Amino acid sequence: MIEDPLQHTVIHMDESDWEKPPRRGTALLVITIIVLSSLAIAVTLNPRMLSLRRGVRVAVIDSGITPDSEIAPRIVAERSFIQKGNGYQVSDNSTWDSSPGGSLHGTYVAKIIVTESPDVLIVNAKVVTSDNEASVTAIATAIRWAVLEERCDVINLSLGGTPTHDDPVGEAVRWAFRRGAVVVAAAGNGGDCGLGGSSIETPAILPEAIAVGAVDAMGVPYGFTARGPLRNGTAKPDIAAYGFYSGSEGVFFGTSFAAPRVTAAAVQLISLCEENGWEWTPGMVKAALMSSVNHLSAPAYAVGEGLLNADAAKEYVSRAPRRDGLPLVAWVTPSKGPWDFEQWFVNVTSKVELTLFTSSNDTWQVSLSGNAAHWTGAPSVLKVNQTATFQLRVRVIDSGSVDNLRLYVRLSAPGYHYVYSRFDFSADVAVAKVAFEIAHTPWFADSMYGQFREFYRLITGAGIAVEEIRDPEELTLERLGEFDAVILLDPCARAAHLVNGSYVRVSFRSYSQAAIDALVTYWSSGGSIFVVGLDNRSIELSDLNDLLIHFNVTLRYDHVPSVSIVLNGIPSTQLVTDLISHPITESVTGFDFYGCSMSTWGNVTVLAQVQVMARNENGRIVLENRTVLACAESRSGGRLIVSGTNFFLDNWGIQGEYKSATNDRLAKQAVLWLVHLLG
Repeated sequence: MIEDPLQHTVIHMDESDWEKPPRRGTALLVITIIVLSSLAIAVTLNPRMLSLRRGVRVAVIDSGITPDSEIAPRIVAERSFIQKGNGYQVSDNSTWDSSPGGSLHGTYVAKIIVTESPDVLIVNAKVVTSDNEASVTAIATAIRWAVLEERCDVINLSLGGTPTHDDPVGEAVRWAFRRGAVVVAAAGNGGDCGLGGSSIETPAILPEAIAVGAVDAMGVPYGFTARGPLRNGTAKPDIAAYGFYSGSEGVFFGTSFAAPRVTAAAVQLISLCEENGWEWTPGMVKAALMSSVNHLSAPAYAVGEGLLNADAAKEYVSRAPRRDGLPLVAWVTPSKGPWDFEQWFVNVTSKVELTLFTSSNDTWQVSLSGNAAHWTGAPSVLKVNQTATFQLRVRVIDSGSVDNLRLYVRLSAPGYHYVYSRFDFSADVAVAKVAFEIAHTPWFADSMYGQFREFYRLITGAGIAVEEIRDPEELTLERLGEFDAVILLDPCARAAHLVNGSYVRVSFRSYSQAAIDALVTYWSSGGSIFVVGLDNRSIELSDLNDLLIHFNVTLRYDHVPSVSIVLNGIPSTQLVTDLISHPITESVTGFDFYGCSMSTWGNVTVLAQVQVMARNENGRIVLENRTVLACAESRSGGRLIVSGTNFFLDNWGIQGEYKSATNDRLAKQAVLWLVHLLG
């Protein structure tokens, strides 16, 4: 599936806030990101509460709050950031709920916090208009105002958006964490029952934020709740809570309503510390909440460490050792591994990202044990200032399969109880080894954890090992020589960057001449390459064609299909049925296509084509056959496949969610052919 960030440059509330979503989810409340530089702010304060300074202060950065008898006494400060200078069309000085979508989103969030932490003080920061718009400038400025001027201890962000490589809100969250504020963020509602793979939104993707997923009253994750892990395998969400609000207005669902429950629990922990004269830090609060959950049967990439248990967290903090009045609490994620969809192989390196959360700035010792320890690389010492991420590299060396392997990763520091992660796995013998080359795509969904998770499972299920190449510097002939095939996923995809206050598409990363030379030599020497492209709306065709021209292929500046209907953010595909007989296409009745066609010459074999309307040299509209899938072989046995689409390879395509029932067959046979296990 295309995953162009500029098609998703929105900060939004929960798409299911107003009713239960359909299977794919519907964006029922969308707040467009408007990025303009200005700090002009209108201020309205509640004069009745200015003298009230005690209590834990929580910033609700949302659509405003319409106070009732329960909320009004708790509000100590209010400010509207909806100003023209912050990128809005019209200024709004009111701090009452703007009722986006006709419902009181911010008010419901505040009610949950007040109900579950009755001593809380609310700081109302309004950033969302009645037209569902919020600028990232306003959100980032509201965060800084809440911390600097209003001394907020906790910030609740029941909103989020697609991650980009310029993230003012993310930077503000990191800053707030460093200043000592707990930041709680909704994980997002793009989970699509897990079909999309990585779908955690920003700012919930940040280690400094507590990412909250949503479960029902039975502890089952809602289909809409965003899933992890992140693109590099980092564990998210962090924790789960009940994802609904029930009031006289009705029942509403979404991670928006799970986040304030965690916010309320954070308030309870902070209150406990202050009542006892103890210190606290945002790292301590996050570690305590994650270490005290009720465990759920769903995988951690759906519900984090488990279901929020505020009472257990308070008990844990009360019993924790203390240093200078600070409870010493730590937690590491993932606490178990590998992920249930991962398959590890002998003589192949598997990388694991672990994140440690602690109360303080300390040096931690990392020790390994178990019968897989001698095959694992990890740092022995880790400097941690409340949060740090480090990598394990597991490579089982053996000539045959090795079963019942176990690895313990133990982390310890003076004064703390130790924490550990445990990995139970087997390592199989691979019949071949391929690389997912994602070093030239910026899209957060492009990985074996994201929209190509089902493709990864399809390949590994056939006994083929998969590693990811994430660094362009890895594209050397020596590194490529480790693989039977290299799959270039969405190469030269465009990134979304902030330029003069607006998001624009820019080329993310082109292939260097050294990388092109390495790929061409690799293929000429017998290696295989699969180029998975898209059309010029999403990738920089000129840059990609600088590589493809060496293989007698170039992608064209057209769109197939020429007309597409977008439903729930997913464009309709064209079912390609004009297939040429080949081992790759055997028993494939058709495959889904959304992308561009290609020009080929020389020894390139056409595998599939479509008819498009085009103008001939006389200016007349004619039907023309155009190639959409092709292959070639080098004299040394190197094999090449080029596709103008990624749709038949993404999770939806492999699972038959578009039009074709044979996408998976085509994908599998393509890889088997590349590694010389077919044809």
